[in-house]
Amino acid sequence: MSSTATPTVVVASGRGPMASLRERKKADTRTRLSAAAVELLVAEGAEGATVSAIAGRAGVSTRTFHNYFAHREDAFVHFLREQIAEFVRQVDQADADLTPVDIFRTMFRELYGRSSDDIEAAENLLVAGEQIGIMLSSDARTCLAEQILDPLYDAIGRREPQLSRFRVRVLVDLSLAAGASVLRHRPRGGRPDGGAGQNDAGEQDRGGQDEQKSRAGYLDEAFDVLENGAGNLLRGGERR
Repeated sequence: MSSTATPTVVVASGRGPMASLRERKKADTRTRLSAAAVELLVAEGAEGATVSAIAGRAGVSTRTFHNYFAHREDAFVHFLREQIAEFVRQVDQADADLTPVDIFRTMFRELYGRSSDDIEAAENLLVAGEQIGIMLSSDARTCLAEQILDPLYDAIGRREPQLSRFRVRVLVDLSLAAGASVLRHRPRGGRPDGGAGQNDAGEQDRGGQDEQKSRAGYLDEAFDVLENGAGNLLRGGERR
């Protein structure tokens, strides 16, 4: 009686340790390309962030670039998605007694503490977001922002299930705006806004103190306004 040998182990195509290694390498290359794209976008603007330049900065060919991204805009968007994924990870891993505002405050403090040559430093992320927004139509920008931020909305919603979907989104949007406000509104150039040329010496003193305040100080102030509410800011002795 003849018998047919049957393999005891069958490794399906695309599975196993080697497949996992390949997937990790692909993910690393995709991340490297997207980071190179955003680095060029921040440093040289949209004109300098060509597919050829991006590929060269990442050390690959343009053909390899197109194996991962159809267009350079796809690389920019991938970078933003990865940044939001990191935010989601931090939200999910944060201590249970921290509020969403506490978590965002901590995340932005870490981003502001990074060196300016780090593409994930707060100022670089802001420039990248603005540049990408300029390249998109208004409708595309709104739709893309929703898609990119959805995982972050969901993470906060899981953490604060008592909040409505609307309130979760408002809370996230305001927290991101508070974090960005330090770069947008902090006095610059050694002359604080309203701190020079004023007749009131007290106003000059207060302006000078504001100029010396660190970015971390302004960040805390921005999140204090968010946490305590504009009503408290404008009420009674807090009103200026």
